Amino acid sequence: MVIERRQQFQKLRKQMNLSQRQVSIDLDISESHFRNIESGRGNPDAVLLFRLAKYFKTSPELLFPDLAAINA
Repeated sequence: MVIERRQQFQKLRKQMNLSQRQVSIDLDISESHFRNIESGRGNPDAVLLFRLAKYFKTSPELLFPDLAAINA
């Protein structure tokens, strides 16, 4: 599932022609924090989860399928 997250983030970032650095600047978080979230080594808090979903114009469940599956 972590692979799905990484692929989803990379796909969305590339579609928007954004770097990890640009996303981190836009969301006012550290680049390393974003890299960890994108790679699956870290998870966002609830506020950042929804900010990321809004930023990428998708739902939290589609952006984080591994987290959505935890309670399934």
